[in-house]
Amino acid sequence: MAACLFRLLLTLIVFGAQEGLVRKIRFEGNRHFSDLRLANTITTQRNDIFSTFNASVDSSELVRFYRNQGFPWTSLEYSYELSRKRLTFRIKEGERLKISNIVTKGISKDDADLILAKIPLRKPFALTAFGLSETQRITRKYYLDRGYPYAVVETDTTTQMSNVELTIKVAPGVKAYIASVHFLGVADSIVNHNYLLKTTRLSTNLEYSAAKIDKASSFLYATSLFSRVESRISKASERDDSLDLSFDLTCNLFQNISLGAGLSTEQNSFLPDRLSLSAGWEHNNLFRRGVGLSIQSGFNPVILGSSRGNYLLDLKIKNRFPYFLPWGIALTLTPYWENKFNKGDSSNPTLTSHTVGGEIGLEKWVSEKFLTGISMQVKRNWSFADGIPYSPVDSIGKANFLRIFCSYDNRNDFFNPSSGIFLYPYADWAGTPFGGNNDFARISADFRNYLSLPLKMVLAWRLKAGIIIPHSGMQPELISHYEKFTLGGTGSVRAIAPKSIGPDSIIEDYKTIRDSLTGDSVTLPVYKHYGTLLLLHNLEVRTPYAFGWVGLVFFLDAGICARDANHIREDDWAWGPGVGIRVNTPIGPVRLDWSKDVKTPFVWNKDSIFTSNIGRFEIGFLQAF
Repeated sequence: MAACLFRLLLTLIVFGAQEGLVRKIRFEGNRHFSDLRLANTITTQRNDIFSTFNASVDSSELVRFYRNQGFPWTSLEYSYELSRKRLTFRIKEGERLKISNIVTKGISKDDADLILAKIPLRKPFALTAFGLSETQRITRKYYLDRGYPYAVVETDTTTQMSNVELTIKVAPGVKAYIASVHFLGVADSIVNHNYLLKTTRLSTNLEYSAAKIDKASSFLYATSLFSRVESRISKASERDDSLDLSFDLTCNLFQNISLGAGLSTEQNSFLPDRLSLSAGWEHNNLFRRGVGLSIQSGFNPVILGSSRGNYLLDLKIKNRFPYFLPWGIALTLTPYWENKFNKGDSSNPTLTSHTVGGEIGLEKWVSEKFLTGISMQVKRNWSFADGIPYSPVDSIGKANFLRIFCSYDNRNDFFNPSSGIFLYPYADWAGTPFGGNNDFARISADFRNYLSLPLKMVLAWRLKAGIIIPHSGMQPELISHYEKFTLGGTGSVRAIAPKSIGPDSIIEDYKTIRDSLTGDSVTLPVYKHYGTLLLLHNLEVRTPYAFGWVGLVFFLDAGICARDANHIREDDWAWGPGVGIRVNTPIGPVRLDWSKDVKTPFVWNKDSIFTSNIGRFEIGFLQAF
């Protein structure tokens, strides 16, 4: 008997719940706001079980929403139609309050003009709760940035019908000055406090400014010496106009070791045949004064195919001396060396090249996101073919040039940005009067943008362009190839091999293939291509990391490497789509990409995957851009 009653009760509950479902939500009388915006304000959603309690709460939320938007006389009632399963909110918006006048008290005329130009409330704008809170915040910040840490801001309203007079009252208090600056959490024997004081760009007896203190915290954080930077102020004495400023700091590790590895393929190879290895050491607090020293080396050998044994070896050292000159100007010294080896055989010479160079520069962080500088670079390149005296391959290139550059970076994350931009333009002048055998002007810029999409996806795109213009009678084809632009490979058009497109070419390798007619092995030279005009566009859609560790990337790369805008050949451009996998790690994402050049046909040879053309694979570290 009890079991029958329980089943009956359960049946009534289930059928009753079905009859009490909300199939549709309707709004009536809403003239200023859309149904979608109001639906996002309430908790009840379609297919929810109707509840008078929830409907009452939603009604209160809608009234509060309207009053925050400047509708103080809004009223509302709701009804639920069981037969239609429809919940209806009937809204009487009433008149909206509009600002008829703004009065300031305790503010000078000049200050009032500046404040009124910044606040969101204007005549005859609507009076909203958000506008009021922003007005108070902006007004107080105005005084905090001008030496008044005790400023008190109040707002008052006088209503007549639907017109409102807004009054902004300010009690600035006394103007205060910084009496001392302290650094807590790090001893002077670990990081020199005079260096830290220079980094903040603050000094004693400086007028208090909340904006300057915020910037000082950003500058300290930008040194990479600290994982946490917090500031606080306190009275230096019984006088209100004297303040002690303290920065609480948590140190990072001053030394780092980095290791990296990656794989890539030639354009028409299936298996990865090129290995990329890198190692580095960095110390960013030499002599306790933030002097930075980094050593980076790379080794890229070919591990498969007829080119096995070829390699690229490089070494780069960078030394940075902050505050080498007044005004926060740092000195940078960067020597580097590169060795490229391509073995020959009985009928082809071994090709070798060495590049040695150095750069000395001055740079300054104008803000925590904006860097600008100037540098002088000297570069020497020797290329020769072993065993062939006076070979046409032999050459000595000299390039001395002055560079002016800047960079701006406000990305929200270095490894996986979802918003922000990165911009790096530079201009070079090489040759006369700096010497060398290359006379040209070079201008280039790299712009990257990251946008958040629905479902936590990210749209990332990059536009990179550059042009080289010879001067002093030099011809474009005579400019050393290592100073020209290249296209293809990692960070470029991933569907084509590195340096595979451009009007200028040199022999940098040899490749052995099997003749399809005779079956004999034939060794052919491999040309690397260069150009004086570059245009590159990359587009990626990145999914969020599933389970926090793996994500997908869909991308499209397109680029041009040509002589100039008036001489773009069919062979000077390429584009290709692709797909990739990203594996999230604590030190950055690991990348596996596949892409296919659309200008070449898809070829699958079941007898030999090495003669197939199914696209290129790359395995690397960090995002492509």
